[in-house]
Order: sequence, then C-alpha cells, then structure tokens
Amino acid sequence: MKPFPILNSFFVLLFLGSCLLQMPLIGADNNPPPPKIPKLDIRLTHKGFKTDPESFLAVCNSAAMAVARYYPKRQFKPILIPKANNGFPVKLDKRGPKGEPQIMLSIDDGWGWAQIAYQFSHEFTHILINHDQPRAGPNHWINEAFCEAVSYQALKQMAKDWASHPPYPNWKGYAKHHNSYADRYLGKDRARPEGMAFTAWFQKNENALRLGKRYPKYDLYKYPAYQFYQIIKEDPKQLEALAFLNFGLRNSGISTRQYLARWKTVLPARHKPFADKIGAVFGYSLPN
Repeated sequence: MKPFPILNSFFVLLFLGSCLLQMPLIGADNNPPPPKIPKLDIRLTHKGFKTDPESFLAVCNSAAMAVARYYPKRQFKPILIPKANNGFPVKLDKRGPKGEPQIMLSIDDGWGWAQIAYQFSHEFTHILINHDQPRAGPNHWINEAFCEAVSYQALKQMAKDWASHPPYPNWKGYAKHHNSYADRYLGKDRARPEGMAFTAWFQKNENALRLGKRYPKYDLYKYPAYQFYQIIKEDPKQLEALAFLNFGLRNSGISTRQYLARWKTVLPARHKPFADKIGAVFGYSLPN
C-alpha cells in the first residue's frame, strides 16, 4: 500500500528543511574569529597622549595577533609603549623595569588605526626576530625587510578579521581601510625598482643595504620587503620561520647568501622550502 501522498510530501519537506538549516547561508560570513592564543599584554605607558587608551591598545593587540597567531606556544613578556609620537617607530634596545620589550611609535594622532597597526606590527615582528637573539650586523636589512613585509600581511589579515569579528561592533566598517593602507605600499613600482628586474637591482644595491647595520635605509629595504610579501601571502604560516633568522648566529659579518643559507640549516623541515623561495628572490640556490 502506498504512503498517503500528503503525509509523504510533509516528510520530504521536513527532510529538505533540515538540510537547508545545515547549509551555510549564501553570502554569510564564515570567517572564524581571530585566535586568542598566545595571550599578549600590551601597555601604553605614554602619559598625556591624545587617544582613547583602550581603543589604542585594541588596535595594537589586533595587529600583533595577526602575527603572533603563528606562535601559539610562545610566552611573551608584557610590551610597553613609552612614547607614541616619537620621531620614528623603533623597538628599543633598552628594556622596561622588569625586562619588558619596549616599542615607540611615530603616530600622527591617536585615532589613525591603520597607521598604528602598520607601525606596531612591524616593531612587534622585531620582537619575534631580534629579542634575546644575536644581532645580524650587515644582514640586519633582511630583518627589516621581513618586518616591513609582515606589516603588510598584518594589515591584510586585520582587514579580514575586522570584516567579521572586529574588536568592537562599530569598527567593522573600518576593515577596508586596513586593506587600502597596505595597498599604499604594494604598488607595481616596487616590483621593478628603478625599472629594473629585482635581481639586477639587488646586485647594484647589495652593498648599500649591508651598510645600514642598525638602521638600514627604508628606501632600499622596501623593495625586498615587497618581494618577501609576495611569498608570505601565499602561506602566512611560514611566518613561524622568522624566529630562526638569527638563532645561533655567531658571525654576523657573513654574506647575504651565507646568512640565508645558515638560516635554512636551523629551520624545521617544514620551513626549508620557504627559505629556498626567499633565497630565489635574490637569485640564490641555497644548499640542502
């Protein structure tokens, strides 16, 4: 005996309805919320700076977590910001009263979220690379270029995070500004500096890059930073490899190629192809 037609139709509709409930809505935002591990403690110790401290620190935390999410097991000391309107952004060699790393920013005003994020993510990456590690000497420009490239990646990541899970609901509309701020540094003119292929440009400018042992010229290292970003954006998880750049470095005076080759030797196997790609930017084939 066949089922009663109306009852049969009811169960079909019920089944279809349950399937629809399990399907994501078209256009729904499926971005996962930003991770909360590792926990960061960032403190604005600058007194009298015209900003809302809570909002300022929310931006810094978001920028740092765009990078720190790839270091979930790392224990970070509190990070102090003793001055927000310095002449230039810098991670200080001098530490806080309890050994805390210190970052000074160069902010036009206390409400330029994208500018704050750009500078803080750059200097935070110096903590990942340089804090408690040997100095890179004439190869420090590579550290700077990575920090710059990471700041672009951080802004792009923040644009995604804030589009779905901003620190405050009314900040959601600001997400696109992080994206456009990063694009200011990613123009096609950086792909071919002085109209030259990058490897040719590097051969011309390598000595000048290496002369900036502590403060490399931004007008020079921004070009390798552009190249690094093109690799990082394809697999941001490789940012974990940056902590090994100066790990165990004994002779900072080695050549650029030697510096990158040494880095590859101390990397976990999963990151060695990343080092090969970075080496290829300069026309190097790094030894296995």
